Amino acid sequence: MPVYVEEMTSEVAVFEGELPLTEAQIEKLVKLVLRRLEEKQREVRHIREATVLRREAAPPLLVGE
Repeated sequence: MPVYVEEMTSEVAVFEGELPLTEAQIEKLVKLVLRRLEEKQREVRHIREATVLRREAAPPLLVGE
């Protein structure tokens, strides 16, 4: 069953000094975030293109000319 969360609160602890993630983990996380942002932008473009009002569906067909 899908669950949709409108708002979420999270507690984060910050430690001074070294990051708790390795460079490889950080790189993987950054790539994941960038990929998700690109997917969201693609989805927004798709929705906009699907709902755009056009003057005509195809070029006019000139009959008898």
